[in-house]
Amino acid sequence: MEKQEAPSLQPPAKTVLIIAYYFPPMGGSGVQRPAKLAKYLPDYGWNPVILAPEPGAYYQFDESLLEELQHRRIHIERVKARTFFHFMASAAGGERLQVQPKEWKTRLLSAVTAWFFQPDNKTGWIEPALEKARELIARNKIQAVIATAPPYSNLLLAARLKREYGLPVIMDFRDDWLESHWISYPTRWHYRRMKAIEAKTLAAADLITVVNEAYKTALLKRVERARAGQVYVIPNGYDPENFAKGITGEVSAPKAAGFRTFTLLHSGRFYSGIAPDALLVSISIFLKRNPEQRSRFRVQFQGGLTDAHRKVIGRLQLNDIIEDLGYVPHQRAVENLMKADALFLTLGNIPKIDAVTPGKVFEYIGSGKPVLAYLPEGVTADLLRSYGAAYICGMNEAVEQAKALEKMYRDWEGKTLPRAESAFKQQFSRKTIAREFGGLLDELQEFSK
Repeated sequence: MEKQEAPSLQPPAKTVLIIAYYFPPMGGSGVQRPAKLAKYLPDYGWNPVILAPEPGAYYQFDESLLEELQHRRIHIERVKARTFFHFMASAAGGERLQVQPKEWKTRLLSAVTAWFFQPDNKTGWIEPALEKARELIARNKIQAVIATAPPYSNLLLAARLKREYGLPVIMDFRDDWLESHWISYPTRWHYRRMKAIEAKTLAAADLITVVNEAYKTALLKRVERARAGQVYVIPNGYDPENFAKGITGEVSAPKAAGFRTFTLLHSGRFYSGIAPDALLVSISIFLKRNPEQRSRFRVQFQGGLTDAHRKVIGRLQLNDIIEDLGYVPHQRAVENLMKADALFLTLGNIPKIDAVTPGKVFEYIGSGKPVLAYLPEGVTADLLRSYGAAYICGMNEAVEQAKALEKMYRDWEGKTLPRAESAFKQQFSRKTIAREFGGLLDELQEFSK
């Protein structure tokens, strides 16, 4: 790839280095927080410089997210990382490679990572990123650093920069670290070693930000730096600009005069341990009880279904009402949210999942649409109750799940679907979130003078 001249930075004069392994043109939920933060931080006095790797091998790419940042002239610096995923891309002859690994390959990679890589399998990007960070600090008068995780290798890199330059550092958690629902420990030794890595790394943080109260509580129990009162909850969110563009068309497009179709949509991938099976069973029960409603009932999945999911759909004889949209660019995904009548969310039966708030739930909130949720008690269930437009059931309550689905459908039929108060969702605007980060950066700058 021909090296492009780095854009010159314009006022505001304050500059922050954002370390993000997952960043556009990578797609999916993990890239949204750093990308949207970079988009809106200049509005609050901070010019972001992004340090990210070349994309490497990844499950999906989304150029639209990158275009948003290019439109705002966000300064992005990339390095050639030395990870397994980048070797895969290089072997295929490029800097990026789209892959859709089978479930067994994903599980194998997770097992190998658990045994042989700590804190994660992205450590091969730390050294080239460190070299580039030194250049950026010298060239751009960097005044602070934000590193977002996972991967936790980002935080190790930020800790190195803290020790070398003494710059104020914010370490941001989109997921927990030591007690993450994504991490398994083969032995107690692995657990103790990760705990030591976490404690040493977070000791270098001036501030810690987390996306929910559950992660804050966990950190307060185990990390001395967190107990010092330097941990803040800044949730994920939705971009109001995307939603302003996305309000197009009718919410339910009629098939014929006077004929309405109910559309229920699930947005995002089903990660390991999370599946649409419970929803599909609920739909099957509903349609067996109400066969006359079949022509008025449609379910969309955007993010992609697997062969295993399709087998369940076929076994339950639901092929005629299911639409697999695959992965769609983010702006199109928002448009689909706005056109649906209701949205579906599930978290699966995964240990520690009660502490997780998936990024998609904030875009659901941004849409103002009612949400059918099958999930355990925890932070996400509490959030949706506060949202006020949700039908919530536990994970192992098939009868109640089917009843909730039918209740939602009947409310739609009677034009009585609940809608959330607009004031509630404003706190989750990406602009609000950028303002909060900008305020923390201002405080750190004043303190460091």
